[in-house]
Parts: sequence; C-alpha cells; structure tokens
Amino acid sequence: MKNNSIYLVLIFILISCEIIAFRITKAQYGANITFVFRELVTIMLAIWYYRELDQKLNKTQKKFLIIILIPLFLGLSSYIIPSEYAIKINTFFYFVIYVLWMNIINSLGASFNKKRFPRTYYLLVPIIFSIPIVYYFMVLFPMLDSKNKALSFLFALFAGSKYVYILFLPITKYFSGRYLIILGVWLEGITNMMQSYFYFESESLFIYPFARLLQTISTVILIVGMIYYFKRTSKIIIE
Repeated sequence: MKNNSIYLVLIFILISCEIIAFRITKAQYGANITFVFRELVTIMLAIWYYRELDQKLNKTQKKFLIIILIPLFLGLSSYIIPSEYAIKINTFFYFVIYVLWMNIINSLGASFNKKRFPRTYYLLVPIIFSIPIVYYFMVLFPMLDSKNKALSFLFALFAGSKYVYILFLPITKYFSGRYLIILGVWLEGITNMMQSYFYFESESLFIYPFARLLQTISTVILIVGMIYYFKRTSKIIIE
C-alpha cells in the first residue's frame, strides 16, 4: 500500500482538530469548525481508499466507497435540517449502509457453511447477535420516545445480523484482511452505540471525542482490511 503514512497523518491531524474544536467551545462558530473538520476527515478517508486501488473500481469496491462517503450526508443532514426531519433522513442512510454491507459481505463469499467452520464457532452467534439488542433494552430504551423505540429495535436486529454474518467470511491466503474487516465492523458497531447514547443523552459530551476517534480508527481498519482481502487471486469474489 503506497503513501499509507501520509494519509494516516493527515487523517489523524484532521480528527484531532475536530475534537479540539468540539472541546474548546459550544458556540455556533465552534460548531461550524467542528462540522468542517468532520467532513474533511470523511473526504480524506474516501480519497485514501480510492487512491490505494490500482485498478478500476468494481461493484463491491464502489459499494464500500459509498459506505465511506455516506457520513458526509449524515453530518450535513444533522447540521442543517431540524432534528425531527434529520432523524428520518439519517435512518434512511443507515438502512442504506446496512444493505450495502450485507451485499458486500455476501460478495466476499460469506456463507453459513458447517464444513468450513467448526461447530464451536457457532456458539458465538447468539452471543454476538444479542449484544446490540441487550444494549437497546438496557441503555437506549429508557431514553427513547414512542416514535423511536420500534425503529431503534429494528436497527438493533439489523446490527446483530451484520455482526454475525461478518464472522463467516472465508479464509484466504490474505487472512489478515479477513480479521481486519471483522474487527473494523465490530468497532464500528461499538461506535454506533456510543453515538446513539450521545445523541439521546447530549449532556454526556465526553463521549463525542472517543466516539469520533473510534469511528475513524474503525474506518481505517476496514480500508486496510478491504484492500488486503479483496484480491482477485483469492478466487472468492462472487460479484
């Protein structure tokens, strides 16, 4: 991978500037700066992934690039649209992310194949699937109004299915990419939990820096994993 260090330095300089801007002021001017840096982080991540690909993007790579870029619209809608409408718009974007991820995982060859994985592997399935659901009932449910309870529970189910399905990516000679993708998706899930708590409990301002840093780290891990895992020589791409 070429120019890794340059992009990583730029990305983490931008995320540091965003966090500093968020911490030093709550004024509108400070909010504007935070928003700009947040968008720049997303753009830089997308540029890095695109530049790392030597060949023309195929369908799976395009879908992953869209997943990287969607936070641009999530941030924009939350920033310029009243919260009651922003929730609906962002719900649509999160659903798009979920559909794209499930399609990508399927394209990378994931399948519930008993011959490929030991039986003990399947013991992890109910545990991992239940984590977002337990979080929903233990943490989010008391904070949600009636309009958001059913929708949030639906997304908890979506999240659980994605965290389980990602486990069944086939092992290739680029095995490190598989584990990076799994780790990145799980870290992304932790980030989403933190961000949902911050959204509904906005007084917990200390969560924002950790959530944004973890979100950026998870995307970096996913980019590296996707680049190493998605190799034509692996012969597991379904497209």
